[in-house]
Amino acid sequence: MKNLILAVFLAPAAAFAGGYVVPNVNARDLAMVGSPVAAQDSAAATYQTPAALAKLDGLNVSADVSLIDLRTTWSDPTLGRESNVPKAAFPPALYVAYGFALPEQLRSMRAGVGVGFTVPGGGYVFWRDTFPGRNEILSVDRKMFGFYLTGGVQVLPELRVGGGLVYYRSTEYLTQGLNILSSQGQIDLATAGGVLSYDVSAEVTPLRDLPLTVAIDYKHQGVQKLTGHAHAEGLPLALQPRLLDQGVTHVLTYPNQLNVGAAYQVIPPLLVTFDWTLERQVVYKDDTFAGDRGVTVIVPHNYTNDYTLRLGGEFKVLPVLRVRAGLEYDHAPQPPQTITPALPTANTWDVGVGAGYTVAPGLEINAGYFHAFYDTTTAVGPEAFPGTYETHTNIYALNITWKMGERK
Repeated sequence: MKNLILAVFLAPAAAFAGGYVVPNVNARDLAMVGSPVAAQDSAAATYQTPAALAKLDGLNVSADVSLIDLRTTWSDPTLGRESNVPKAAFPPALYVAYGFALPEQLRSMRAGVGVGFTVPGGGYVFWRDTFPGRNEILSVDRKMFGFYLTGGVQVLPELRVGGGLVYYRSTEYLTQGLNILSSQGQIDLATAGGVLSYDVSAEVTPLRDLPLTVAIDYKHQGVQKLTGHAHAEGLPLALQPRLLDQGVTHVLTYPNQLNVGAAYQVIPPLLVTFDWTLERQVVYKDDTFAGDRGVTVIVPHNYTNDYTLRLGGEFKVLPVLRVRAGLEYDHAPQPPQTITPALPTANTWDVGVGAGYTVAPGLEINAGYFHAFYDTTTAVGPEAFPGTYETHTNIYALNITWKMGERK
């Protein structure tokens, strides 16, 4: 009986120990739905395609503030209908880079280095205490921070290579309702951890007379061991001495990402971009969650790999004004047999729009908007919490980019 109750105490946290990738919140990239992998033109290449840092001239700073608003409505014919509590998340992005010419004996080649950080992954979902699925989840506040130290080198006139170090640091605070022996309680779980990983990339213009650029970027997975504590409230008195607090550990993996992109200057004012992304979400086959009271719980997820197709465009309306738009399809990795109100995800069609305005030489303000249309998804099978999910997400981003080299 003791181990059974301990397993009940631990299992809910394991059920939502997965995660999902956050879109690139740089305003230019967001407006073009992440398609400019082969068309990076600022310090934001520190994150997206480090090889492109070799194209920069002098000091370059890119700073973004963004707002993510996820809305989901759950419904079931017998249990009712409920919408999540709307709460905005504000992931930032800040990059500082410097591009420079290499010595003349290297035939006018260039190099660049960059540092920065953003929030490439996480989850932010809140439900009311009246939610019928409160024993599945009440709230998820997970942030996966990424810190980047990367560089790029032009090794041939047509070829640039790059890469560097990535440090992932995750924090999470999770709450869930608990019903034991007719007592309504709550579990709070707080953990944190981090790991060092790496990024490699390349960018090539295969034909000198054709304005076509092809780029590839690979980010290795970050397998993080998160440690912390779980705390329970509202338990029966007989169980409180054993279950009120305990140490917990689990492994949270940020998946491998492979981006293959192309950019083509159709006419001088018009740039068209394309990207294919593969995320190795198959790492979420299951979650192993261990407490320090001798109980290990394994919860299956059975994720598949995720792929995304992106198409974007940028048009220079005026010398100081560029407008942007994009369209993408994102194939979700989560099967309906394991869908949970903690991660109400599905296949999506996404659109983006935005603009950039040069307010002074070398100083540009960019804005981007992104909307995700999720397929309606219904949980199936005996293991999933029953219900249908209707979800959409809005993301807004505002950016300032300063290019010191353009002041010369």
